Amino acid sequence: SDANVHMAYVAQQNLDGYDATIRHAIKWKTAFNKRVLVKSPREVIFSPGQLVQFYYSSLNATFEAKRKILPRWSPPCRI
Repeated sequence: SDANVHMAYVAQQNLDGYDATIRHAIKWKTAFNKRVLVKSPREVIFSPGQLVQFYYSSLNATFEAKRKILPRWSPPCRI
């Protein structure tokens, strides 16, 4: 009985820690986005011939070890 209570307490601490981590990340992302929008509050339009890179945001929330080492940015592509 005491072991079950202790395990539930540990599980709740893990959830609380995860929640705090996510809230912190959202706070910093929001602050970063505000700074970026102040610097260039417009839509970015690329013209033919420019080099661009794509960011693979799907890799941000991965839990697979083999996907964690994949590059987040594509190689440069010409429009």
